Amino acid sequence: MGLKDKLLLEFAPFGILALRILGRSIRWKKRYDFYKDKKTIYALWHGHALALALYGMDRGIYTLASRFRDGEIATRILKGLGFNVVRGSTEEGKPKKGGRTGTLQLIDVLNRGHNVAITVDGPKGPPFKVKKGVIFLAQKTGAKIVPAVAKFDKFKELNSWDRFIIPYPFTRGEVIVGDPMWVYPEDDVEEKRIKLERALLELSS
Repeated sequence: MGLKDKLLLEFAPFGILALRILGRSIRWKKRYDFYKDKKTIYALWHGHALALALYGMDRGIYTLASRFRDGEIATRILKGLGFNVVRGSTEEGKPKKGGRTGTLQLIDVLNRGHNVAITVDGPKGPPFKVKKGVIFLAQKTGAKIVPAVAKFDKFKELNSWDRFIIPYPFTRGEVIVGDPMWVYPEDDVEEKRIKLERALLELSS
């Protein structure tokens, strides 16, 4: 681990505090009742990850973080915001990224009735294109998928591949969720992938 990463880890507690203050300052239009859900996959765009993390703090939701150096920093921050973290990826066929390990852990988490949040176009895009990993998880576990997007009156959109959104303090915010979706063993994975993608794009418009 390089000096830059060590410094980021050292200052992570200050970053967590700042994010908690930011999250508490946002005037959410409506609060979603996470506690009514069980065995649910929240599907979101990578660019909305921070916004939805601020909204879902301290609900014990499980999420993914990379096995590599940047994942260590992300894990520290996510845990500080009250999330549970699985290290790995949902990318099949990429064992070096921990794809199989990450998928198996998420299957176990969902089968135990917990909720999971997944950035469906991550970790590196292409943006706004749902990958099949989330559909595979739902099909294997029987978990429902709930598409979700975040919208704010005032925010900064970064010039990054995922158009990462950072809400301004004290802005009005809203999390919009779509109809839940189930993927049965006999369903076509590609058809369900397209259906989820369309749902998220409609919510984002």
